[in-house]
Amino acid sequence: MAHKDRDPDARAVNVRALCQEAATLQGRWPLSTLTRLAQSLFEPPTGDVTWAATGQEVPAPGGEPELWMELQAHATVTLQCQRCLKAVRQALAVDRRLRFARSEQEAEKLDEDLEEDVLALQPRLDLRDLAEDELILALPLVARHEGTCPEPLPQPAADDTAGEPPAANPFAALAALKGRN
Repeated sequence: MAHKDRDPDARAVNVRALCQEAATLQGRWPLSTLTRLAQSLFEPPTGDVTWAATGQEVPAPGGEPELWMELQAHATVTLQCQRCLKAVRQALAVDRRLRFARSEQEAEKLDEDLEEDVLALQPRLDLRDLAEDELILALPLVARHEGTCPEPLPQPAADDTAGEPPAANPFAALAALKGRN
């Protein structure tokens, strides 16, 4: 298996060649260059995304070999904790196995039958965009600190409402109207 440790042109990967050579491409990108991911973050991104893509041809009975790629990407981002509203660091990890079909129609049909994701084979694949898509999908639905937050939100003291009239019950007015009928 060929390894290419330099930062290859991830914007134009020849997937067929990658699979035929059983090669691995790997590298780093500044997290700040993934602008769509950066829009989902609480603080401006720092650090790098490390990634690797490994191609593989799998023999298929009576036909052309299947083209498969394993994509891995790792980054640590800062999100907003939904309990305390402070910054929380979150490790993102992507480990996806993708199959490539020869056309959009074949990809749609295979996608129904397989658990793995199926993509239509293109002359050049933008691996950076694909990795960014997968990292966005890896974001948690609700970000929060593990266990308890280091600084919980301040709770209003019980005497903070002293001297204020009680809030009006919106259903009291409805009850009064109903009583008139």
